[in-house]
Amino acid sequence: MIEVRKLSHRYGPVHAVRELSFRVQKGQVLGLLGPNGAGKSTTMRAVVGLLTPTSGQVLLGGQELSADSAAARALLGYLPEQVPLYLELTVEEFIGFAGQARGLSGAALRSAVDQAIERCGLGEMRRRLIGYCSRGYRQRTGLAQALVADPPVLVLDEPTVGLDPRQVAGIRDMIEEIAKDKAVILSTHILPEASRLCDRVLILNRGRCVADDTPAALSRALGERPRLKLVATPFEQVRQQLQALEHVQLAQAQQQDSSFEIELGPGIDAAALVSALVGSGCAVSEIRPERMGLEDVFLELVAREEQA
Repeated sequence: MIEVRKLSHRYGPVHAVRELSFRVQKGQVLGLLGPNGAGKSTTMRAVVGLLTPTSGQVLLGGQELSADSAAARALLGYLPEQVPLYLELTVEEFIGFAGQARGLSGAALRSAVDQAIERCGLGEMRRRLIGYCSRGYRQRTGLAQALVADPPVLVLDEPTVGLDPRQVAGIRDMIEEIAKDKAVILSTHILPEASRLCDRVLILNRGRCVADDTPAALSRALGERPRLKLVATPFEQVRQQLQALEHVQLAQAQQQDSSFEIELGPGIDAAALVSALVGSGCAVSEIRPERMGLEDVFLELVAREEQA
């Protein structure tokens, strides 16, 4: 449903996006991740037609966005990070206005508004002025306007930003349900959210794609080096010993509980590490394997790209 082919964009001499390509099919959620300045916003703006790329193509349902914007845009629902809501309208009026802008009228419009309100859990809020709604209900209203014409493609830019944990959980549940029959691109900086919601994640850095795979596959690919959680004392002696050992990389050290996260290279295993520490007079009270989550993957890949 969504295809991006060799998308590039420049702001003067600055390359915001470089030769980016990806596809998203019906029923898939693609997470777009990256640090500030990675090219996420430029990519999102190009995908929804708010920006004409320097080169490359964006196709929605096989139709090129630049060649026939009206037909391609009809396939698209968009939730921007800052939803331009009309605070003096009720929830129902605003969703109806969005439906009219998409060409709906009469009985079809009323039915579409009712369905969007039901899908987004806005039944009790439908006649309330948006200006009197909570942040969570405003975000639901924004999602409802993106859904009112039942588009096959959804682009969601930071859909849970600024929400409290309960509101975040509600929006996530809705996205999981909605995404079953749509192609979805989700931009987020909340890595646990991407890990839960996304079938694939595309990690950008400095305008380039540095990874494109499932969260689990990325974790496995970077988890080849064993990562251990170690608790040992005295803290400073253990830290110095770990830094001095060959084939041991100290990833993190917490003085408060004298804990360390380490990665073992091919020349050492956990038993040899403990033996070396105990032999130097350190007391080891805990050692256990650590799983590499999406946040670790993200930081590792971005760090590698920065060093390249």
